[in-house]
Amino acid sequence: MPEMVYVHIDTTSNAILARGITPADFVHGIVHYPSNLLLLDPSSNYGEFEAHTGMKIIRGNESVDRFFDEVRKERITEDLKWIDFSDAAMLKELTPLEISELLYFGHMKTHLHSPFFYKLQNNFVFFDLQDGLTRVYYRYLDEFYRILADKITRVALGKLNDRRSFFRKATPVEKLDLTLLKEMKGLFQEGVIFCLKNSEVINKEFQLPIYLVEESGLRQSVTFGYDKPEMLVATLIYNKVERHWYLKYEDNDLLFMPN
Repeated sequence: MPEMVYVHIDTTSNAILARGITPADFVHGIVHYPSNLLLLDPSSNYGEFEAHTGMKIIRGNESVDRFFDEVRKERITEDLKWIDFSDAAMLKELTPLEISELLYFGHMKTHLHSPFFYKLQNNFVFFDLQDGLTRVYYRYLDEFYRILADKITRVALGKLNDRRSFFRKATPVEKLDLTLLKEMKGLFQEGVIFCLKNSEVINKEFQLPIYLVEESGLRQSVTFGYDKPEMLVATLIYNKVERHWYLKYEDNDLLFMPN
């Protein structure tokens, strides 16, 4: 289990900068499963060469499944950077300008214009970054909330059953409601850390502290300590008796942060 999950949302482009959410977490949680992938690294060792774009593609559900299976098993050593597309025939319709924009996207790992291309009908753009960070563009932000909810639910399940004896029945955990995470969208725009290493079970409640990232950024926060008491903004709690999740804010004004 990672020490923390970092989340920052750019609502203009629907880009999520995250740490502690693995490519395997992404594959496990998405609903709009890609039919095809355009690899944004022309020198990738995966996929087949597509002459019109000069890039590699992974075509069809079976090939995408095999590629994502390699991702889940952490067998891929190169940086992941890809964009999904719906119809291989539409790749032939891309203009030289659109192809150069995709190459720029892959090289710089940030969008020049919209990250969502009409001809590709993509739902995602995925980038591995340094230090365990990923930047993923989501056409539908609910996809990300679902991934994060799955991750936190699994953490709670592990924590609540950590010291269970072999003969005791495992404590079930209800899936974290997406509406609670959506409620935090204003905080996500500032950048927050779910501090998994400080999560604990107190009086039959799983408690997960949430810290605001300092203005100096994630790297500085991690270097000098991100779990400072003054940066605690909320605690995400699961009550195992009543079997429900709720948020406890340090300051009720945070409830009214703009989304």
